[in-house]
Amino acid sequence: MELINSFLPAIEAFGIWGYWLVLVISVAEAMPFIGLILPGGVVVGFFGFLSAQGYLNIINLIWFAAAGAILGDGIGYYLGTKGMAFFRIENKIFKLSHLKKGEEYFRKHGSKSILFGRFVGVLRPIVPFVAGLSGMDKRVFLFWNVIGGVLWSITYLLTGYFFGSALPAIEAWSTKGGIILLSLLVSIIGIRIILRRKRK
Repeated sequence: MELINSFLPAIEAFGIWGYWLVLVISVAEAMPFIGLILPGGVVVGFFGFLSAQGYLNIINLIWFAAAGAILGDGIGYYLGTKGMAFFRIENKIFKLSHLKKGEEYFRKHGSKSILFGRFVGVLRPIVPFVAGLSGMDKRVFLFWNVIGGVLWSITYLLTGYFFGSALPAIEAWSTKGGIILLSLLVSIIGIRIILRRKRK
């Protein structure tokens, strides 16, 4: 908690720019380049946590994150329409194996993969690219992209928000739990000492 508190003044200084930062992170996380190495969902969830501490408005965060996710996937789709030049066997980040996994997932789930793929690790930034590569209809892509972007934003931000809201209770119970465990440990040690003395 002390580590988190050290970040709070910096976040507070961002003001409205904090929302734009969430948008940029959401865009980057959805792209087939940065999205492979950026844990954007975790970072966005952290902003939900900060919202619970009163630093940012959760509704505004949801809209900014959703807009970023939709835009990022849109960029991935557009790049997919330009071909697969980014992926090479020898490339350690843009691996052909990642692309193949995305293609298999897309074939299995079709247009709905745009929605479901957002929540599947390495496939998240790959599926929109594959959709563009396969020539998926733009209107169908946009439909699932918008739904997926909004749901992704709500899921990660509210997870962080609820954790932040519950943190005081968690800390209180962890303190009480520590006292109880310590008391039990002392009691067990004391009982063992008494039993050993009786045996002697």
